Amino acid sequence: MHSRITLIAVLVLSVSFFCHAQQAATCDHWTFFKSFSASGINRWNTVVGTGTLSDGSTVGFVRYSNGSVTTYKSPNATGTGFSKRNKFGVTVGDVDTHGLIVSGSSTTTIDYPGDVPQTILTGINKWNTMVGTYQYDDDADFGPLWTGFKMWKNGSFTPIGAPGAINTNPNSISDTGIVVGSYVSGSDAVPFAPDPRHGFVLANGVYKTLDYPNAFLTSLNDINSAGVIVGLWIDTNGGFGGFLYVNGKFKDVLGPNGETTAVNGINDAGYVTGTSSAGSFIAHCQ
Repeated sequence: MHSRITLIAVLVLSVSFFCHAQQAATCDHWTFFKSFSASGINRWNTVVGTGTLSDGSTVGFVRYSNGSVTTYKSPNATGTGFSKRNKFGVTVGDVDTHGLIVSGSSTTTIDYPGDVPQTILTGINKWNTMVGTYQYDDDADFGPLWTGFKMWKNGSFTPIGAPGAINTNPNSISDTGIVVGSYVSGSDAVPFAPDPRHGFVLANGVYKTLDYPNAFLTSLNDINSAGVIVGLWIDTNGGFGGFLYVNGKFKDVLGPNGETTAVNGINDAGYVTGTSSAGSFIAHCQ
C-alpha cells in the first residue's frame, strides 16, 4: 500500500539481532497481541495499527486498554491503515491513495494540494495538527519519491523536507510541535539499491539529523511531550532493533525474553508500542 515509502512499522522479523552494545532500556508491564501490527499509542494506552483480512485487504485496528479490539475499513476500499491516535480519539492514517482522519463516526479523506498520486497521514497531536507525506515524483532510477508536510487544524499545509533529501517521511508530531521522522539524502541515494536512511528532528524550523550509532537505516517513529523518541535501526548485516532516545542516549528495547523489536509509538506516560518476534506489544520503558 505504501510503495517505496518507509513508514517502518512492520519488519521481516526472522533476521537475526546484531548487538550494538548500547545501553538497554528498562521495560515492564509487557502485553503481547497478534491481531494487527501496532503503530501508535495515545494517552489512554489505546493502540492503533493495521492488519490484513483473509481476503487480502488491509484494515485499521484499534485496541483499547481493556484489551477489546475494533476494526475500521472504508467502504469499497482495498487498503485502510491507522498510523497514530491523539488523546481525544482522533485517528489518522490512509485509505487507498488518500490520507484518512477518523473521529468517532466521522471520516475525512485528505489529499495534498495538486496532482499527487498518494497522500498518507502519519501523526497527530492534541491540537489536531497533523503530519504526513505525499508522493511527488516517480523517478526512473529511484522509484516513487516522497516528501512531507504539516497540516494545521484550519486545513492549511506547510512543507516538511529535510535539506538535500529526495525522500522525507515525517512520522509523528508531539504536543509541543516537534516533528520526527526519517529521510534519504540525495547524495546517499543509489539507483536500484537500498538507500541509507537518517532520522531527523524538526524543532522551531531547524532540522537535526539523529542516527543510531553505526546503523544503515534509522527511523524516528514517535516522540512524546517530554522529548523521548522511539524508533528503529537496521544495519548492513541484516540486524535491527527498536530503541528509546532519552537524555541524549540511545537505549535498546528488547522483549522480556530477548525478543527483537521495532518501536513505533510512545505516550506521555512512557508506554510504548510496536512489533516484535512475539507479536505486537505494549510495555512501559525508560
